[in-house]
Amino acid sequence: MIETFLVLAVAAIALMPAIALLGNRDFDRGTLVQVTVVGSFAISSLILFAVVLPPKNTPASDPLESLRPRVDATGEYAGSESCRVCHPSQFESWHDSYHRKMTQPANASSVIGDFDDVHLKGIDLDVRLFRKEGKYFAQLAFQNPPGGGTYPVVMTTGSHHRQAYWLARPGGEQLMMLPYMYVRAESRWIPRHSGYVNPMCLQARPEIGVFERDFNRWTAVCMNCHATHGIARPEGDAAAARRGTVAEAQVVEYGISCEACHGPGAEHVRANGNPGRRYALHLGGDTDPTIVNPAKLPHDRSSEICGQCHAVTMNRDDDAQRRWVHGGHTFRPGRVLADDSIRAVIRGPKHKNPPERLADWQAAMDDGSFWADGMYRASGREYSGLVESPCFERGEMSCGSCHRMHQERTDTRPRSEWADDQLGAGMTGNAACVQCHERFRDAATVARHTHHSAESSGNQCYNCHMPFTTYGITKAIRSHQVSSPSVRASLETGRPNACNQCHLDRPLDWTASSLKSWYAIESPPLAEEDRRVAASVKGLLSGDAGQRAIWAWSYGWKDAQQASGREWQAPFLAQLLDDRYDAVRLVAYRSLKTLEPFRDFAFDFVGPASTRSEASRRARQLWVERPNPSAAYRAFVPIDAAGTLNEPEFRRLWDRRDDRPMSINE
Repeated sequence: MIETFLVLAVAAIALMPAIALLGNRDFDRGTLVQVTVVGSFAISSLILFAVVLPPKNTPASDPLESLRPRVDATGEYAGSESCRVCHPSQFESWHDSYHRKMTQPANASSVIGDFDDVHLKGIDLDVRLFRKEGKYFAQLAFQNPPGGGTYPVVMTTGSHHRQAYWLARPGGEQLMMLPYMYVRAESRWIPRHSGYVNPMCLQARPEIGVFERDFNRWTAVCMNCHATHGIARPEGDAAAARRGTVAEAQVVEYGISCEACHGPGAEHVRANGNPGRRYALHLGGDTDPTIVNPAKLPHDRSSEICGQCHAVTMNRDDDAQRRWVHGGHTFRPGRVLADDSIRAVIRGPKHKNPPERLADWQAAMDDGSFWADGMYRASGREYSGLVESPCFERGEMSCGSCHRMHQERTDTRPRSEWADDQLGAGMTGNAACVQCHERFRDAATVARHTHHSAESSGNQCYNCHMPFTTYGITKAIRSHQVSSPSVRASLETGRPNACNQCHLDRPLDWTASSLKSWYAIESPPLAEEDRRVAASVKGLLSGDAGQRAIWAWSYGWKDAQQASGREWQAPFLAQLLDDRYDAVRLVAYRSLKTLEPFRDFAFDFVGPASTRSEASRRARQLWVERPNPSAAYRAFVPIDAAGTLNEPEFRRLWDRRDDRPMSINE
């Protein structure tokens, strides 16, 4: 009641200049309009404060708060709640995005994992997950070396595909990462390392077993990008009082918030406390110098905002980690990312890095960030692909060309559909490309260029120029380095090309002939094997773990199945059920379940080796017993016209697989 009275009183005061002018016969009507509009704007702002956005209730005290990094939007930062009043629709769409949910306090609205008295048993670790009085707990018992205890779950990271959990330890020195993660698609817990192409799954480590007791990952690694402006050990009297505890670390917000992309907002909030200033800027169309609007930046500056996290980076010098620990990152939206004093962006092609960065480039190659020719291959590093694209280097392409960080008012899709990958409306087809390539607005021109009918997936620009050659979160992801299909690149790097990733049953020779016929691209020298064996079969059986995972995903891709048939892939996917890498087995299993008769095929991809071998055998046998096998699509796969697998050829390819230990740093 009191708040309503204050709103009406201030509204009357705001309109007094307009009322006074109405009694003056010599008033200037333009002035009246201006004063009336400003007064009306003031009224609407007040109503928004008092009615539309009710006062925020003071949250109840959280007993776990002291066990998490401290949320401290001070100094140049203001926090996202300060943006909500003036930008409610943008706040709402951001709040529903996975960026906001990247890291959250553990509670009923954020935890997606099953904590209903779940028991997990590993080689050297027993875990019990349970809830008590609205809180989540993990009881751990390590055998090698002995140890463990019961720990409260205080934070979550991720939620879109899977979720990791942070446990508070007695004394609060560091957060410990739960050695299991929850996978949303399968609704199950898996060992954390099993969700990655990671050599830890190849053998138990005798000194600590398979499971790592990971005590400092949050402040040393994850806080870099999974929170807004994290500082591991801030300096000052207040920080000294918390020295040695988790609460010593501080973040502006746990997730990726408004100020991660728009820059620190405290000055913007102060300046725009004046409604007249906001209205004048809005009418004049001027850029507000107190805040960064990525949409109004040049394409390279706006993309660098995404690149601060979505790029392959290394510490700039030996002292960079210390400077970050005590002060956080120095990059701010709108500035030049290359000038960041903490991190250096590593380019894919070797020659694009200065001499002092070549050791970092080699390290990035070793950890699976790049293919042999410098194209990035790890998910989450999309900026590293964008900057190598002709559309970026010679054009105006940016991350914002296709993606929208806020759902547009004209976008009628459900919020969840937009949030899936935050693509703008219509950006899932050729509309994304014809923003610049005008001549391809004509459907006939597109068909002549692609040599595919309008109904074919091969008529989609991105299927040829942004194929699924990046790996992460146990699936293949589109490359964000715009390129053209190249048989030579496939030979030199082992990377699938767009043609063979869709036409899974064709060899490289078929692709080379097509590219020469259609685009006058000369074929490189090819071995006899590349003339008679489908490129996908060769890569799936003989490639490294990352290549096997991408090819296995491709076997379940609907567009590829439409082009290549669906009745011959099963024995190859069945073989990967016994792969050495946990993640490869999971990807193969998901693709296998897209085929008949494997919809209900049961398989535990992290089960004992003996059960995995048996599952592989069962899947092979189920394929052999399939009714009415078709002889189509088998000219270049080791299956004869009668539908019988060519075992010697199959075994030859499998026995020469590239099984060196590898990781992909997604």
